[in-house]
Amino acid sequence: MSREAQKNPFPLRVRIVQWSFLAAAVIATLCLAWWQWDRWHDSDGTFQNLGYALQWPLFGIFFIVAYRKYMEYERDRANGEEAPAVAKPTSPDEITELSTDVLPQRGSRQRSGDAADVFTDDRRRRAREAREAREAHEPG
Repeated sequence: MSREAQKNPFPLRVRIVQWSFLAAAVIATLCLAWWQWDRWHDSDGTFQNLGYALQWPLFGIFFIVAYRKYMEYERDRANGEEAPAVAKPTSPDEITELSTDVLPQRGSRQRSGDAADVFTDDRRRRAREAREAREAHEPG
């Protein structure tokens, strides 16, 4: 690989900030793991504390892996590789999009009680109507 292929898309100042946040995140997960480990050794420690003590370092490893993958994507983008995540279909018979008649159009309400009315949040209206009906029936 040439030096250009290894070029980092971020200036040094940005990378230092990124590394600082990465280091802070990893150190935080290790401190939390240590804290849970100490809790497990206390007299009131449970196996849940042991589980957390083993889980926190995995989160730290996740931060490192996610950062490395992010940098790989950014390096590829900076080097001009704009390949889509999904390959284009090779044959013209493959379906690439839904036709317009498959899904209902926005704003189209056919009749009351239809599927579109199921998603209408009218709790406030119903509560107000119930309160008004109660007040109308109260003597006073």
